[in-house]
Amino acid sequence: MTETIDICERAVDALKKAGIDALGQRIDRITGKDGVVVRMMPPRTVATYFDGTRRIDCTLQVIAKSLDPIEAMAACERAVEALRAADLSSANGSYELADPAYPAEPDGDVEELAVGTDRRHAWAARLVVQIIRN
Repeated sequence: MTETIDICERAVDALKKAGIDALGQRIDRITGKDGVVVRMMPPRTVATYFDGTRRIDCTLQVIAKSLDPIEAMAACERAVEALRAADLSSANGSYELADPAYPAEPDGDVEELAVGTDRRHAWAARLVVQIIRN
């Protein structure tokens, strides 16, 4: 299978459907604003089967950034809850969800990251999505 895993784009689409303005790229000095970002951490192969398919843990990190720490924390928690209930099935056929009934499970709690030089507070959470890939 040569298609790129599109789970990050699917997560951004799901957040936008839930009314959360999210990006699939980093918030940096150019955008310089508050917001929610979703990024995929390095995937981890959990099992390899005889037919060549692999079960992979894809970890998504949700980061919310705001001048108000409470607002950033709440945005991060809303995004996590929206992704837990979202359909994260592949649009390009690059993977299948291992368990469509429970597509994403939290990996720890929402945690505060360091305050940036722009005085914005950042909160982050991780979700694990198990996928099957050929």
